[in-house]
Amino acid sequence: MGVSYREILDKADTHFREVVRTQPLQLQCNGCSLCCYGLFEIGSGDIPVLADGLSQLHPSRRKSIIRRAVEIVATGHPNLREASVQEKGDFFRRTADIRCPNLSDEGRCLVYEHRPLVCRTFGVPLRQSDRYIGDVCDLNFNSASDEEKMDAAWDLNLEDELGPDDEYTIPEAIVAIARLRGWLK
Repeated sequence: MGVSYREILDKADTHFREVVRTQPLQLQCNGCSLCCYGLFEIGSGDIPVLADGLSQLHPSRRKSIIRRAVEIVATGHPNLREASVQEKGDFFRRTADIRCPNLSDEGRCLVYEHRPLVCRTFGVPLRQSDRYIGDVCDLNFNSASDEEKMDAAWDLNLEDELGPDDEYTIPEAIVAIARLRGWLK
């Protein structure tokens, strides 16, 4: 029997806490929110998780998040499920400075307990089984040994692989959720 998506999210949280515990000097995450800028791909498994988080917010806060997501999607957001690799790359470069709609003006994630998997593992290095892939944050693991990086690396094999039918951005997912829940008026 397979692992539930909630269990994968819990494993990611446990992994991140363990890296904080074992390598605190290498992991500089302290609420800077630099990782909350720039659009990127999330999987369809994150959509119900985000929906739960949005449903728990005060309606005015949820409305503000939805408004920001609609504005982002309206500015030339391609359908990632139909975009070419080149179109996706161009889009992600063009949107590198866009703030996540879930990020408050104070730099706090408003759906933190319901954030996507990629948000939970950002900051630690990545690997695919025994193959080291690399670092994703310029602030972390700058003085770490190769062994320390590998020990801290999140194994992408623990995630569902994104296929072309499973790619969304957070703003796109929020707009879809808002439509399905009747929050978009």
